[in-house]
Amino acid sequence: MMLKQFNKNYSSFILFIILLLFLFPQINFAKISDRNAIKTFWQEAPIMPGAAKYFIRTEKIEKKTKSLNNHPIKISEDVLRKMLKQLSYKYDRDEPEIPLFSQKELMLLTEYVPKALMTAKPNEDITFVIKGNHTSARWSFKEERLSSGRLFVANNQLNLIMGSIQVNLQPTLDEQYMGNVWETTKLSYDIGHRRKMAEYEGLIIVYKQNKGIHRKSNERKDWFVFTNTAYKQAKEIIDYDKTSKEQQRKQYQTLQQQIDSLQKQLNKPSRQEPRRTAPPPQQIQKKLPRPVISKKPKNNNDPLVTEQRLKTIDNLYKKGILSEEEYKRKRNEILKGI
Repeated sequence: MMLKQFNKNYSSFILFIILLLFLFPQINFAKISDRNAIKTFWQEAPIMPGAAKYFIRTEKIEKKTKSLNNHPIKISEDVLRKMLKQLSYKYDRDEPEIPLFSQKELMLLTEYVPKALMTAKPNEDITFVIKGNHTSARWSFKEERLSSGRLFVANNQLNLIMGSIQVNLQPTLDEQYMGNVWETTKLSYDIGHRRKMAEYEGLIIVYKQNKGIHRKSNERKDWFVFTNTAYKQAKEIIDYDKTSKEQQRKQYQTLQQQIDSLQKQLNKPSRQEPRRTAPPPQQIQKKLPRPVISKKPKNNNDPLVTEQRLKTIDNLYKKGILSEEEYKRKRNEILKGI
């Protein structure tokens, strides 16, 4: 009797739940649990109630894990970006490859995952739910799509487990009729797990078959391991790029110096001989030596001079220019000088 009553109540409860889902299809339950969340490094609120929530955070690892992680650990942003860029995605084997992560998603992962790895404990993983614009042959324009998964370092190797890959966020026709033009609430996504493989269409492949990146096993198409070889290759590419940029910078500086030197030579006026200007008169007077005038003393004892003087005063007297007294006085003066 009690068993029949229980079955009747249970059936009524199931019918009630089905009725609620039928009457209120817009109600959606949270897809991702926060039960194991430890610390959130980045998050974005759902665009509308029931839509997906986006975050990058640390979480407790699954129970019964064989080995713990090598956390905390340091991985540079550049190295992480280079390694994640090596993964591509194909919706179908006949479709062309597209990047697994968009530029926006790479920016978020490379900025916040290294910070999370530096603080994570050995029993913690880094989980993420992110979105970014993607282009594919399947749709005409870029569309925002959701990707999620978890990252951790175990056995000194970076591990990536994808839970959802480029999930469509476009509202359904029913949701559009109801006024939802942002993101669908009828969305199913997960963050990936060690114990079970995520189900999704398409295939993740390694770009140009880069050495050092491989699947965890043939059965796990969602789990990729980045070995020390992949790490070294990424670091060598970064170092080469830095060296190349430094060389380009030095070459640019040398070329710029040559251009500046040539420009100075073109702008420099032509050399002309300076004009010789006459020094001021005062300077000439200072420089030129003063002439030395030699004065020769008169020789009054010369007989020719005396005779000539006597003849001169005689002629003056005969012509009447000198008087007799003046004549005698001058004559006596000349004679006294002999």
